[in-house]
Amino acid sequence: MSSHSDSHGWVLEAVDLYELPLHRYARRLLGDFDLAADAVQHAFVKLCEQSQAGLDGRVAPWLFRVCRNRAIDHLRQAGREQASDDQSPVVAATGDAADPAVVAEHTEVGRRLLALVRELPAPQRETLDLWCEGFTSREIAEITARTEGHVRVLVHRGLATLRSHPFAQSLLAADQPLHSRDEERHVS
Repeated sequence: MSSHSDSHGWVLEAVDLYELPLHRYARRLLGDFDLAADAVQHAFVKLCEQSQAGLDGRVAPWLFRVCRNRAIDHLRQAGREQASDDQSPVVAATGDAADPAVVAEHTEVGRRLLALVRELPAPQRETLDLWCEGFTSREIAEITARTEGHVRVLVHRGLATLRSHPFAQSLLAADQPLHSRDEERHVS
């Protein structure tokens, strides 16, 4: 292996780690598989132009920021302010012996939750998306060019809006531990 390819081994590692999360993120921003693939490819091409030391261990936020910028460029070129994710499939993780009724129920719950998330304002939706990918408030701020405090507010408001929806409340109530329900019966 040449020294040039050795020096870019970290880029291949970044591709292995971040290609799928970046594609999911770009797909949700753009609502288009091909445009999302272009934004991800653009981010990795730009990564090849960077030095590992120059990124100072902040590869993920840098990649997501570059991908986001490319996605925003696509949206501007198309004359759109927002993109929807109407065609995104809901994939249920199932085992071989999964009950089809349970799989159908989980799929429907997933679709309804995605619909609720799509109703959020774009900044809340994007911030929650990154938060669900495991980024910290500081990293999300770096990716989205917002302050860390603003990111925390957006996450809080997005979660509060989701929690206050009747469908989400019914899911939370159904998830209440049995011993709590038993205690409520004994108190009455």
